[in-house]
This record gives sequence, structure tokens and C-alpha cells, in this order.
Amino acid sequence: MQRKAIISSMWLFVACLTGVALAQTEFKTPTSNPPPPTSTHLPGTSAPGPGRVSARVAIGESAPDFELTKLDGKSLRLSSLRGRWVMIWFVQNRDSFDVVGPLADSLDRMGVRTLAVCYDKVQALAQRLKGQQLSYTPLADPTGDIVSLYGLLDATSAREAVQPGFVLVNPVGDVRMALLGHHLPSEDASRLVQLAVVGE
Repeated sequence: MQRKAIISSMWLFVACLTGVALAQTEFKTPTSNPPPPTSTHLPGTSAPGPGRVSARVAIGESAPDFELTKLDGKSLRLSSLRGRWVMIWFVQNRDSFDVVGPLADSLDRMGVRTLAVCYDKVQALAQRLKGQQLSYTPLADPTGDIVSLYGLLDATSAREAVQPGFVLVNPVGDVRMALLGHHLPSEDASRLVQLAVVGE
């Protein structure tokens, strides 16, 4: 009897974690709608505040494509990573990268590439991360357009603030999992990704 209670409690815990990850999204069946918005990031071209494109990603739909700048100054387009699992981790500020490293290490062992998107200039990120060995790809979002496109920019406060969150994109470019606007410890995020990728 006690063993059944423990097993039931474990399943309830896993179900709760999965429910939290899915709570910020809605399930939609694939339709023949036009493709999601694509944003090419050019500094100084953002529409501040309410004129900015903002959305929430939905599980099963194509992840909104974007192109951002890496620390070496080269561009990276999300769609160029098709064929691989990709974790897009939105960091709240340049001092929040510390949580990304351990997560990226564990995801790399599962074959998942981690992108860390930060609402900041590439020069500031390069200075902050200088000399570090990184297992993830930091991407600068200097105008906040991509953070906003994924629904994580809080423009209601006096200064626009980034909410925490992540999006897991499958090899065909569809959103497989999303947790938007909530903190989740990297160990728990890694476990959820493992369930999505390998099902264990």
C-alpha cells in the first residue's frame, strides 16, 4: 500500500512539472496559416513599447524564426539549426548567464544545442563572458525584438524587463515545450527536456 502511494506521488510530481511547462502555451492543431513572423535583428530598428511585435509561442506550431548576433559578430538564424533539437533559454540580464552553463552541459549530452538570448548589446555580452569556456551560444538581442516576439518582454514596468523562460524546438522547427514567465531550476528544466527528447 505504501509503495503504491510513493509511486503515485512520483507520477503526480512528474505530471505537475509537465503541467507547469505546458501552462503558458496552448495546444493547436497544425493549420495552413501563413508562416510565423520572422525577425531580422538590426540595431536601432526596433519599435519601442506597444508598437513592438509580441506573441506567445504555442506547442506544435513552428518556432518564430529569428537572426541574432553571436559574440564573434557573426549572425545565427534559428532555422539554420533544423535537424537538431534546440533549447532557447531567455536570460533576464547579462549577469544571469551562470545558470545556463550547467543546463547546456547536460543538454549537450542529449544532443540538444542551447542558445542563450539576452536583451543586451553584443559588446556588453562579450565583455561579461570574456575568457569563459561556454557550452552554449550566447546571442545578443539589443533591441528586445526577439524577447518580445517570444512573449517575454514586460513593457508594463517603467523599464522594459525580460521575464525568464525557455522554448524547446524539435528538429523540424516546431515548438515541443515552452515555459514562459517562470523560473525553473536548470536541473528540472534538464529533466523535462530529457523526457521530451528521449522519453525517459
